Amino acid sequence: MRTPDFLPIEFVIIGGAISGLSAAIALSRVGHKVTVLEVMDTFHDTPMGAGCRIPPNASKLYYRWGMQERLRSASVKSRGILFAQYDDGSVVGSHEWEEEVLEETGGDFLLMHYSDLRRILAESAEEHGATLRGGCQVVSIEPDSKRPYVTLATGEVVTADVVIGADGCHVPPYHCRRIILEALGQEDKETPTGMQLFNVLLPESALNQLDDKELVSQLRQTGKVFTWFGPGYGALGFPVKEPTSGEPLFTLFVYASRADKNMTIANAGREELLESLKGCDPRLMQLAQHAQAIVCIPMVERPFLEDWVHPQGRVMAIGEAAHPIPAGSIYALGMAAGDGAVLGRLFSHLHRKDQIDAFLNAVPEIRAERVERVLRAALGNIFAVSLPPGIAEAHDRALRERAERGIKDLGTTNGGGAGTGQTSEEMMAAIERIFAYDPEDEADNWWVQWGLMQERAARMVVSDAVTVHVNEDLQEESD
Repeated sequence: MRTPDFLPIEFVIIGGAISGLSAAIALSRVGHKVTVLEVMDTFHDTPMGAGCRIPPNASKLYYRWGMQERLRSASVKSRGILFAQYDDGSVVGSHEWEEEVLEETGGDFLLMHYSDLRRILAESAEEHGATLRGGCQVVSIEPDSKRPYVTLATGEVVTADVVIGADGCHVPPYHCRRIILEALGQEDKETPTGMQLFNVLLPESALNQLDDKELVSQLRQTGKVFTWFGPGYGALGFPVKEPTSGEPLFTLFVYASRADKNMTIANAGREELLESLKGCDPRLMQLAQHAQAIVCIPMVERPFLEDWVHPQGRVMAIGEAAHPIPAGSIYALGMAAGDGAVLGRLFSHLHRKDQIDAFLNAVPEIRAERVERVLRAALGNIFAVSLPPGIAEAHDRALRERAERGIKDLGTTNGGGAGTGQTSEEMMAAIERIFAYDPEDEADNWWVQWGLMQERAARMVVSDAVTVHVNEDLQEESD
């Protein structure tokens, strides 16, 4: 991938979660020197970590980067979705991902514990040569057109050719996002949606406590995501593995209303969870009574950055620092991996430092519209499996009704197939527009269309300058 005149440079990445580690792998594997600064002491254990879903557009990148065996070992492969009414749990539709359809994406839908995903990414980053530093509390970032730097709480100053902010937007102080917002004069508006997500872990043995053995059978179907949906409420249930032992666990994502304006992510008690489930499927309530770990995440709308790169130079935000995505959405991981992939692929072509700014500005040029387009495409499309139907579409009646029609169409099929022509069309739309997309291909397209053209222009300028210089020397000799 590297050219003979490849120029390795120094990157400092703030934030050791999925976005930061994905970028660290992508950059270090092409030859750059990468240091990741993480406020937590370790990369191998994640407080408040719970279940997560990895879409095919992310897993195929991780497979390509050498993590296929480890990811498959630590995860459960998702096979499809069951849709049930939130109030009584009656199953009204289902579908299974067909192998030939998933082959189009190059990856898998994986269900796993967040701590395992982060650990595997950290191990891969170190194997590719990145330096991971835990216990580093960043207090300030100073952009600069040549050597930006980061100051830590200890007083240490860390300099680099480029600073990447992957410190998110959910847990303060998210320095990178804030300094770019301030520099752009963009309002940092945080608007509570009136909803909250409970990310819940419970032992797989809790399923034995359910009286409804048919539901137990459905929940234990290998890799099935069970989705409860209703007006303004919803839940997802799916299997994962315990990080240390590999023993089976069960995850619940419960979406419920929230009156409290507090936007802090925190551990929650079982009573708070049960209170939010009043009026739901009684069997969902039964499951919640066995919750072992509960994290409550207020759902807050935050603006995308108008520009990801600081105007004073060489500090850039990626992941949710640049484009916040609703809590629990499957797209947060996909977009985090995609940002890092584009960054790594572009900088694999670096051979002069004056290319750095062009490559940094190309990342949002490639990615910003893509993120917005994916989120729009997912609305109302039940195969996009982001949030329970009706949650993302709560403020748009037409989209909500479209999602509900899609589920009803599934319910009219035999054998849990793709459904009517309408639902088949929506499944293929989800595959083609969202899950089969390859960000590294998109970066290659940018390089062919624009990067090489800029290179030719730069060479012409250099050539003209040399010619002028030689002509001046000849003129002086003749004089």
